[in-house]
Amino acid sequence: MSNPPRIWLSTKTPKQGEIVTVRTIVQHVMETGFRKDADGKTVPQKIISKFDCTLNGKPVISWTPGTGVSANPYLEFRFRAEEAGELKMVWVDDDKSVIEAVEKITLT
Repeated sequence: MSNPPRIWLSTKTPKQGEIVTVRTIVQHVMETGFRKDADGKTVPQKIISKFDCTLNGKPVISWTPGTGVSANPYLEFRFRAEEAGELKMVWVDDDKSVIEAVEKITLT
């Protein structure tokens, strides 16, 4: 998880009330805990257990993926830009490690 998430916004300067599309992908193994290694030992589960996106601390979207999600999960969502500010995305792993990304939104 050393690479930062890739984020694409349809616009960083929307008009007030405009719909903004967000696409993001994060590099993560998403190990289910069901697979065995070469020695027959179970590979420990390691999945993203929570994703939250906020704009200025206010919830935009929250997602709780399960073990059926593939490695390097891609997520696309839309929100209505009612205010300028900081769009913050947070991925939390089973082991409580956190990946964060921030994009600035400016209304025109």
